[in-house]
Amino acid sequence: MIEVLLALAIGGLVLTAATSLLITISRAWAERPATRDAFDAHVNGVAHFLTAVLEEATLPILNRSGDQAIDLQRPVGYSDSEDPLIHFYMREAPPLLVWPGGPASRVHCYFQFDEGDGLSFLWFSELQELEKNDEGRLEPEDEDDLFKTLISPFCSQVFYCYYGEADDGPDDIKEWEILEGLEENIQSGKYRIPAFVKLVFKWEEENLERTITIPIKRIAPSGIEEEPF
Repeated sequence: MIEVLLALAIGGLVLTAATSLLITISRAWAERPATRDAFDAHVNGVAHFLTAVLEEATLPILNRSGDQAIDLQRPVGYSDSEDPLIHFYMREAPPLLVWPGGPASRVHCYFQFDEGDGLSFLWFSELQELEKNDEGRLEPEDEDDLFKTLISPFCSQVFYCYYGEADDGPDDIKEWEILEGLEENIQSGKYRIPAFVKLVFKWEEENLERTITIPIKRIAPSGIEEEPF
């Protein structure tokens, strides 16, 4: 129990520090002329923030249909013809996610990328009024009930990195593949979560890339994989 509490406390401090860094860098960008150093700091701050957030992802309290802390889902308002989004759940959201009820908690987040707007989080809290969808998961009744928080307006491209094929065996030769969209199994129609996400940031003529690990397997302080509640 002490190890769990200690891990939660350390995780909260890391997440708060990452959020503070991102906010400070964004504020500095707005208050002074943009420079290459400011752009580098912004990109590094976003990468650090996203890494810290994904490391704090855990299994949902109400939606227990999956067994992974990070998966692929379509938020309310998305049709079956649209690709799902990377989804994760946090018991305590970073200070960047604020709603009318105060600091957000028990939050479901989705990575959303738009070429014109950049990288954002779509999110909702389990404390909102929710209803079950066709898959049995709780979500807001309408897409207007989703909150949207901009993470970086300079994110211009997103790539998904996969190692080998989904049905590869332990003795198969595997290669890295970088795709512009999520990998889909044509026969089953199911999408595969990537091992990494590569983000490309653009400012004027400068391009910077950062790779974010998707920590699908969650290790508990005891050294074993986290189990569902």
